[in-house]
Amino acid sequence: MSLVLHPQNSFTVVRQIANHTDAATYYVRAVIRNAYTDAIIETLDLTSRGSQRFSKNWQVSADSSGQGFYVSIVTSVYTDSGYTTKSENYGDEETTYLVQDRLLASMRGGGGIDAYTVRRIIREELDKEPKPEAFDYERIPKPQEMKDRTDEILEAVKRVEAKEPEKVDLAPVLSAVGEVKAAVEEKAVTPETDLAPAISAIQDLNKENSVDFQELKDSLIAFEETVVSQVQTTINRALGETEFTSTFSTRAQPKKSQPSEEEAPDIAGLTL
Repeated sequence: MSLVLHPQNSFTVVRQIANHTDAATYYVRAVIRNAYTDAIIETLDLTSRGSQRFSKNWQVSADSSGQGFYVSIVTSVYTDSGYTTKSENYGDEETTYLVQDRLLASMRGGGGIDAYTVRRIIREELDKEPKPEAFDYERIPKPQEMKDRTDEILEAVKRVEAKEPEKVDLAPVLSAVGEVKAAVEEKAVTPETDLAPAISAIQDLNKENSVDFQELKDSLIAFEETVVSQVQTTINRALGETEFTSTFSTRAQPKKSQPSEEEAPDIAGLTL
């Protein structure tokens, strides 16, 4: 079973020379590869810690897939500091490790989601959102194009602070309201007007001045007959008393005799 390395954590690569009695000076180099692609991830020159023990810390690579991956670490012993000549006494040693997020790995057994799935879900949701329009920076006014109106603002603030609000005298209004209230409270209640006497007088007056329609009609007919008779009599008498001559220049002259009292027209009948 491979050891598990947590991504982005620090891991110490160690190589111990097998023969502890060998006092020669050696140099150890470690080559870390992706076990699947065989691509070199990093090369480490280990530091001697004494007693033929060599080590160096390595920051584990990130797991971009979220599924974990394997790395192969091969340590080699050299006899020179330039790492050109390997020792004939000690061969290469290789160890394989699994790089994986231990927290996500433990959740995976209980039906949780891994980092890859989380990234995929987030990416899909972000792709659904509408893309913002590119901002036109040319619309931002340049500093030299903006008018400095600080003095105007300060002047307006000073005017507002200096102006005192006018005081409104409400005494006349309150006095008038009090007088109206007192008048309403002191006024006696007006009794209801009795209209019965007026109605009775109007009815009596209507009875006294009523005129029979048939009587009025008969009076008008009699008046008409009297006027027509008197007009005819007057015209006939005037024609009988007029003298006519043979000359056209002479107009007819009525006689100057005055009618007797018996012939005077009777106008007494013209009245009702």
